[in-house]
Amino acid sequence: MKTFIQHSETTAPAGAAELLGKVRERYGFIPNLAAFLAESPTALEGLLGLAGAFDKTSFSEIERQLIQLTVSVENNCDYCRSAHTGMARKAGMEPEKVQAVLAKRPLGEGRLEALRKFTRTLVEKRGWASDDEVSRFLQTGYTKAQVFELVLGIALKTLTNYTNHLAGATPNPEFLTEIGSAQERTAP
Repeated sequence: MKTFIQHSETTAPAGAAELLGKVRERYGFIPNLAAFLAESPTALEGLLGLAGAFDKTSFSEIERQLIQLTVSVENNCDYCRSAHTGMARKAGMEPEKVQAVLAKRPLGEGRLEALRKFTRTLVEKRGWASDDEVSRFLQTGYTKAQVFELVLGIALKTLTNYTNHLAGATPNPEFLTEIGSAQERTAP
């Protein structure tokens, strides 16, 4: 969209240039998402805070990537779907599991499928999961604290997905790894 511009550390409004520097430190480059979000230093700071908090949750790196990829698929965000396809693979998620998430197919049995399914439930129902759905999730070994850590991850991805939708952000080449095929990047 032409309504929003991608900022650099030199064009960003006061307060955002330093934050973009922190983003560069984290990723080694400035993702297009952050360049757009720099229009509001407060929103960019919120993104960094949410991302930092989500990194501290009790979920493993694979679980965190599964959550973020699942939400991005549900919200139809090509940018985040592409980024988290590569990041999930880099974290060690098996290619067939990544492909299943992209295709909205079950991962098989076990904890990762329970996490994928409950994430979808929370996104689809806007948090209105039934007691039975919460109980089934907890019965797979996840904790009550992780229910709220999952909500944190969904909030993080909702912020990034909606920002990308509004700004029309395209995936950075740095996220489009050789292991992430064109088919995966465009899967619904």
